Amino acid sequence: MEARRHALRNIWGKTLFNHSALCSVNLPYRDCGTATTYSRESGGMSLRLRSGEVRLADGSFEPIGLPYGAKARLIMLHLCNLAVKSQSPTVEVKQSFTAFAHSLGISVNGMALKRLSDQVNRLSAVHMRLDVLTKNTNTTFKGDVFSHLHAHLPTSPNQRVLFPSIVTFTSDFYSSLIQHAVPLRLDAISALKHSSRCLDIYTWLAWRLRMIPRNKTVTIKWTSLRWQFGEKHIQMKGFKKNFVTALKQVLLVYPDANVEVIYGGIALKRSIPPIPSKTRALLV
Repeated sequence: MEARRHALRNIWGKTLFNHSALCSVNLPYRDCGTATTYSRESGGMSLRLRSGEVRLADGSFEPIGLPYGAKARLIMLHLCNLAVKSQSPTVEVKQSFTAFAHSLGISVNGMALKRLSDQVNRLSAVHMRLDVLTKNTNTTFKGDVFSHLHAHLPTSPNQRVLFPSIVTFTSDFYSSLIQHAVPLRLDAISALKHSSRCLDIYTWLAWRLRMIPRNKTVTIKWTSLRWQFGEKHIQMKGFKKNFVTALKQVLLVYPDANVEVIYGGIALKRSIPPIPSKTRALLV
């Protein structure tokens, strides 16, 4: 019994949890500049973001852009993971993320810390709408991701808050997260941390492959993949090359994924998830 408990604790420490919707629809890959909205769709999932504002030390507010890139994904994954594991919507950010970043080999010094804090602030201000459409139901989350943010204000009146110390997920988002948490492998996230697309493909396959019926093959066309994992300015030929390159990296850390590149797209078959079902049931 003690050996079993030790094994479970070991797995727990190497497992991260993400919202299933965020495994299917993704944040922007690059800085959206002055754009204030962003949307993605995949099957029955859709995501729409609207940028918000951050407060300055003098009490005024300044528009801030949409979250983007690998760091925003890692921050959101980290916060979701903490909320699931602690079974609390309130999570500590700075110290816990510093430890998380160190575990992934991410620098948290100087300019790197400023880039991370910028993404935290973008996430703290963003307004999100998630729609999950199934055969019988349509579930919608609409609102701010966080209801509370605690941070020490800087002394300069024109300086933004660098790093909030505590954030609280809104009750609706937290409830949805607890019901739809997807377990992922920490070592896989660490190996793919350099690439937004690799992270997106891995989390998507971790969520999607386990739900495919046995003895069934799901074919997804390049046009659908481009809408889910591409960028508007990239031509189809370039997207295919980038996607296949990223997929190969993902399959190195998720070798059980039954995925094949075929003419016209990719073919998916039911696969063992990164965290096996029996183990997942004991963790959540």
